[in-house]
Amino acid sequence: MLFPGYKGYKEKELIRETDRVVRDELYRRLKKSVSDLRSFYSLIVSSSGSTPVSNRVEKLIYRLDSLAEKTRHAPYGYRPLFHAFKVDENVLDKMLEHDLNMGVVVEELNKTTSSKPSSILEAEKFLASIEELLGKYESLLEERERILSGIVR
Repeated sequence: MLFPGYKGYKEKELIRETDRVVRDELYRRLKKSVSDLRSFYSLIVSSSGSTPVSNRVEKLIYRLDSLAEKTRHAPYGYRPLFHAFKVDENVLDKMLEHDLNMGVVVEELNKTTSSKPSSILEAEKFLASIEELLGKYESLLEERERILSGIVR
C-alpha cells in the first residue's frame, strides 16, 4: 500500500507464478510430442528412406518444437509501472484460464502422437490430425498475446 500502482501486487504475483508453472508443464508435454514424432520419423526413414511422409513429419517436428519454445518464453503478464495498458487480476485470471485451455489441446496432441500409425495409409490421417491440433494450438497462443495486450475479441 506504500507505493501507488502496486495494489494487489502479491495476488498478481501468485497468478503469474501459477501461469509459469502451467506453461512449464505445457512445454514438457509439447516436448514429449516432439520426441514421439522424432521416433516415428526415425522409423519411417529407416524403413523407406526419405519420402514425402518423412518430409512432412520433419516439418511438423520443427513446427511443434518452435511452438514449445514460444510457450516456454511467452510473456508472464508484466507491464512497467507507467505503461499505457495495465495488467490487472482479471486479465491474469483470463490468461491463466486460457493456458489451461491450451493444456486440453496439448493433452489431445500427446494422445495422438503417442499412438503411431502402423502403415503409410494410416499416416495421412495421423499427420492431418496433428496438423489440425497444431493449428488450434497456434491460434490459442496468438489469442493469449491478445489477452495480455488487452485486445480481446
